[in-house]
Amino acid sequence: MEALAYCYAFNVLLLMSVGHGYLASVPPSTSMIGWLATLLAFVANFALLALVPALLSLVALISRRLWVMLTAAVILFGLLNVFIYADLVIYQLWRFHFNGFVWNLITTPGSGDATIAGKSTVLYTAGSVALIFTTEIVFVALVLPWIRRRPLAARLQSRKAFVGVGCAVLALILLNIAVYDIADLRGNVEVLRVKQLFPLYQSVTMKKFAIKVLGMKYSPDMRLKVPPSQGSFYYPKAPLRFRAGGPRPNILIVPIEGGRFDMLTPDVMPFLSRWSESNLVFRENFSTGNTTRYGIFGLLYGIYGSYWQRAFAEHTGPTLFKSLQGLGYKFRILCSANMNYPELHSTCFVDVLPDTTDQWQCERVDRDVFMTDAFIKFLDQKPAGPFLGFVFYDASHQPYSYPPEHAIFPTGNMSEDINYIKLARGEGDMALIKNRYKNSLHYVDSQIQRLLQALEQRGLLDNTLVFVMGDHGEEFREFGLFGHDSAFHRYQTQTLMVAHILGESPRAINRLTSHMDVPATILTYMGVENPLSDYTLGHSLLDEHEPPFLFIANWSTAALVDRRSIITFGLEAYNADTTILDTNNVPLPNQRDALAARKGELLSALEGMRQFTK
Repeated sequence: MEALAYCYAFNVLLLMSVGHGYLASVPPSTSMIGWLATLLAFVANFALLALVPALLSLVALISRRLWVMLTAAVILFGLLNVFIYADLVIYQLWRFHFNGFVWNLITTPGSGDATIAGKSTVLYTAGSVALIFTTEIVFVALVLPWIRRRPLAARLQSRKAFVGVGCAVLALILLNIAVYDIADLRGNVEVLRVKQLFPLYQSVTMKKFAIKVLGMKYSPDMRLKVPPSQGSFYYPKAPLRFRAGGPRPNILIVPIEGGRFDMLTPDVMPFLSRWSESNLVFRENFSTGNTTRYGIFGLLYGIYGSYWQRAFAEHTGPTLFKSLQGLGYKFRILCSANMNYPELHSTCFVDVLPDTTDQWQCERVDRDVFMTDAFIKFLDQKPAGPFLGFVFYDASHQPYSYPPEHAIFPTGNMSEDINYIKLARGEGDMALIKNRYKNSLHYVDSQIQRLLQALEQRGLLDNTLVFVMGDHGEEFREFGLFGHDSAFHRYQTQTLMVAHILGESPRAINRLTSHMDVPATILTYMGVENPLSDYTLGHSLLDEHEPPFLFIANWSTAALVDRRSIITFGLEAYNADTTILDTNNVPLPNQRDALAARKGELLSALEGMRQFTK
């Protein structure tokens, strides 16, 4: 145990030496408090990671032979240091850590054709790995016996000293968790950044508990703004330049909670279905996520959802909003659900919080009506000049709320409360639950009708770009699941999308489109002279180009979706699984060959995942 403790302490130092390059990405403008918190996280994170091989090495103690335990320690600690070395190289190249995506590129047959390392890279890597293991062996064979002969070592050979050191390590780890948790409640971006900076960083936050249970008010500290050129999030890559005299239309973006693609029908959404016939309807539109957080993020930022954590840590708002603010646009952001969670206050709406309303003094079912009233009032009172409106309807969120007059589809004796325990057991009438969902969309449709008619009655519709879409889909066991946030197939990710774009003739568009395309559509219409690569990974919805794939993200996983398949992969090191499924969510029989055939798409997505990092 004593020998293993020395191995542990040595390897914490070795890990810090191998991984010191992570600190080079800390912005130079970081304050002293930010640096202290970062250094604490740096030490505590490696102290925590080193516990894994230390605990695994304890298994070797059953042999009661010191050399067996030390051999296991050399191998396990050495592998951890090699992993940190490899992860640091990946991070320095692409600004994200080793994940399932990288693992897939390494293991997919034929990927070497596009990712040629070169002999010098291979030799240098082999030399670094050899140096790490040589260092481990030298410590165990020569340094450790010398240390154990020192007088200080003799004084530490007691149960009391062992417990004391263990408590000190635990206190260090807990202190780091506490500092991060406090920073999370305060929205301190200099501390929150460490989650993206260090590999396998573990955090335990209590924000949701503090808000809902303790009644605390979440007030992120917006004073700490990190310029893109000084942080890892490099978005946009250049300030946007607008053509002089270009059009400055009003803009209205209307997301619908769970508004999936096949609900745009005369019986479910009669007004929007009829309105789509005289506008643009996109039949193959997909969200950028299978949950609200990532769907709205891609819709407003125009980039992959894999950038969410960076935007959140640095409180970076959408380029779309910042650019329009510079042009004198007025904003009205309305959401019928509280957007503190998901944390849209700290991301999407961070630059327009004074113009944001997402809390209502009424029953849940009435929120969408109150919200529509609020926007109509804004139209009547707004100052002169163009505006951007964002009106997010939430009645179609579980448990699917609607007033009695919208009970178009029968629900039997089903109550408003959904029994999730029965659903988990495979019980419950899913058809009736789906009918509740349809009724809630029928209700939302009536409010959208009020919204758009208010624009038309005030003579504003002819100078307004309008985009109506679902934030993500909603499944009712079509592929065995319920709700969203659990898969990337079409029922959870494909949404309705209707757009009113001035000068465009009514038509249905059947090529693949994405939420990411909305900012590109708006800004190119307004005459932005920058190339799309400066601020988005999307394309204009009016572009005839169909992308080879669409990128859809979640917390720790993502997917590349095309007309043939769904490639899912992990975004974290602990989730290295990569699976390719057909469009019916069934795994393809020959996974390795299927992945090898799509290596071009994987490499293109990898490039997109690093495009806005520096």
